[in-house]
Amino acid sequence: MDVEEFFNQLNAGETNFTGVNLRGACLIRSDLRDINLSGSDLRNADLTDVDLARVNLMGANLSGAILLNANLEYAILTGADLSGADLDGTNFENADLSNTNLRNAIIGNVRDAILCNTIMPNGRIINDGCGRG
Repeated sequence: MDVEEFFNQLNAGETNFTGVNLRGACLIRSDLRDINLSGSDLRNADLTDVDLARVNLMGANLSGAILLNANLEYAILTGADLSGADLDGTNFENADLSNTNLRNAIIGNVRDAILCNTIMPNGRIINDGCGRG
């Protein structure tokens, strides 16, 4: 699926984009709230200023993606790969980062996120949020 087809389906009310390939896509300032992108390939995608509130990104590959100032409030990122992603200024309030790989990512504040078996940028595994959520 190309970006144009993705937006056409999104604008038509589609919410299930499980396994979609949007590798390298430019989605700057898009409203992607409440959709399912689980298992999707978003490697190296530009998601700057994108609203991803309550999005299911379980198992998604976002390695190398740019999520500057993105909103991931209440997003499900369980098992997602965010290695090398730029997450500076991203809102992680109540986001589930359990089993997520953040190795070598640029991140700001994740203290309001659920961190359980989460690989941090420095490779350290955090389990502070296990049982929360």
